[in-house]
Amino acid sequence: MEELEDVFNQFKALRMESPGNVVSYSSEEYKRLIQESDRLFTELCEYMRPEGMAVFLDYCNVSTLLQYMTESAMYEQGFIDGCSMLNFIFHQSKIHKSEDILAHQNDNAKNG
Repeated sequence: MEELEDVFNQFKALRMESPGNVVSYSSEEYKRLIQESDRLFTELCEYMRPEGMAVFLDYCNVSTLLQYMTESAMYEQGFIDGCSMLNFIFHQSKIHKSEDILAHQNDNAKNG
């Protein structure tokens, strides 16, 4: 089971990275926000002492990890929801096929 979890985590990491790259390369809003982020960081560096900057960078790392964990949980839930929906659709189509077969058999029995 642990091996399956490792494979899923690798799959998830690849899938989460791909949309992020698409957004970052194609979105003007994303590019604008990156430039603004860089500008603000540069301005912040001018005002902070090195000790304060080290604490701030540690804070940024922890905040980024929390964001990743949230996004990862959301992706996992979306994956589970998608699988559940496919399972539901599959079973619904089997039920309808069974009903169609029974109706056809009943028609043949009546006409036969």
